[in-house]
Order: sequence, then C-alpha cells, then structure tokens
Amino acid sequence: MFLVEHPEELRALLGEAAENDPNLEHFYTLEPGEVVAITDRFGIGFDPRGSETCLCRWAQIREVPYLVHTGYELALLLDGRKKLARMYLEYPPERHPDEHRFDRYVARGLLHKEVELEPFDRPYRTGNGRVVEGIRVAYYTPKSEEWRIRAWKLVSKASTRGGWNDTFERLEGMLYGYEDWQNDWWITDLRKRRLQFGTLLVYLAVTAEELAGIENAGYRALPPTTRTLKLLTSFDGNAEDEATQNLMGAAGAASLVRFRVKARLFFDLVPEKQERLNVLPPGRLKDLNRLIVDDIEVVACR
Repeated sequence: MFLVEHPEELRALLGEAAENDPNLEHFYTLEPGEVVAITDRFGIGFDPRGSETCLCRWAQIREVPYLVHTGYELALLLDGRKKLARMYLEYPPERHPDEHRFDRYVARGLLHKEVELEPFDRPYRTGNGRVVEGIRVAYYTPKSEEWRIRAWKLVSKASTRGGWNDTFERLEGMLYGYEDWQNDWWITDLRKRRLQFGTLLVYLAVTAEELAGIENAGYRALPPTTRTLKLLTSFDGNAEDEATQNLMGAAGAASLVRFRVKARLFFDLVPEKQERLNVLPPGRLKDLNRLIVDDIEVVACR
C-alpha cells in the first residue's frame, strides 16, 4: 500500500487507460515499465519478480482484520483457507475472466467445479448493445468438499422464504470456510453498517446532572429537561472540529455526547434542515428520544 497525495501524478503514469478515471477507481494490470515508473516515483520498495502486477484503489473491505476472499478466491482455495468459491457473471460470455486460472487446478484434480445457468425471464440489451440472457455461476471447492455447493444452494433457497438474515450470513461464512471469530466480527460489523444506513450523528453538550440521567437510562435516552437543546449534526463522526468544540463552551456544559438518529425523521423534527446547528424546544425531547437508534456515547469531558 502507498499513499498518493496528487492522483493526477499517478494517472499520468498510467497513461491513456486512466484518462476517464479521475478518481482512480478502476482496476489496472500494469506493464513491467509502468511498475518501475510507479515504484520509482512514489518510493515504493516493491519487486514483483516477473509476476503479474495489478493496481487498485484501497477499499474499505481491506480494513477487515483478516483476508476477505474477494479477489483472492483461487489462492485461498489452494492454500486450504477457503472451502467454497462462487464466481458469477452475466452470460454471454460463457466464462468469468479468471476461469482459465481455476481450470488449471481443476484439470490437475485439486479443485472440483460445477457450473449453473440462471436464465432471465427474457433477455435484455445493455447500453452498449450486448444481449444478456442470464447469470452464469461457476462453483469451486477443494476435492471432497463438494457438499458445500449443495448446502449453499439450500441456504440460498431457504432465504427466499423469509429474507436474508444474520443466521444465513453466518451459514454462508461457515460454508466459505471462515473461522468462528471471523464470522463473529463480520456479523457485528454488518449490524453496525445496517445501523448507520439512513442515519446521522447528533452532538449535544450536557450538564453533569444530564449526564447522570443518561447513565440512569442505560445510555439509550436523554433525560427530561426544561432548556432548549442545541443539536449539531455530522455525517463523518469528527468530534474535533470547531463547531463541536463550540458546544462545550456553553455555560454549565460538562460533557459532549453523540448519538445516532434516523436521518429523515430528524430533519422533519428540526426547523433548519440545511443547517448543521439546530435548536429544539424541551417539549420535543420525547420525539427526539424516539429517533435514537443506538447507545448514547460520551466523546469529551471537561
């Protein structure tokens, strides 16, 4: 991994391939000369030793504390750390881009392969004129692990009855071969991501007495008050900016707390939807408490 402060410098080294990719969101397979130019320009201690080299933007999924299979399916299958892979793509074409790599190990008897076609009710034509008939799924497992394909199909079928849930998510992870602690981490993080969808953070400076009331409510509600509340919204969770620090300058403020609320309903509640700072009369506190979707967090104290 390396940091690029001026993306246009990297785009220049990638040449025509990056002309229409200002944010460098595409996936690039590099020529040997490009590898040398990039490592020299950015001072990277990297030698591919003749191996194919690819460049892609850092993705949030790489912040997971273990190697997620996406992009590493074949290597993890061969290493025994992954027990199932599903490579799916619209057809035609009749093969996924890396199929020739997988097929080498299928031919050697190291991997088992099954292909399934899922045709659409009717073909459709894409914007570039290509006709798509359905989805083609190529399944791979190590030899003797073929049962995982049948198990996955049962899980997938069962989920259509009542919808996908955390139990199905765990079963999928187990079939892929992830360890229990990895599945635990993934599901906990997945719940956080679901929680954050459609929500925003709100900051509020509270007195010592109000903080005690929050503690008594199990950090799930704000206590009754007779004062007007000054609420500051944020989408990035940065408690260090000037606006949040100004809240702590109010008379009697002892702590800064933040909590997550349902965004659309919150904007219906406050008078100035376009402003970060809003005032809420004490009579609307009960309405605000109904919008809190997670524990109230103390982020700063005097």
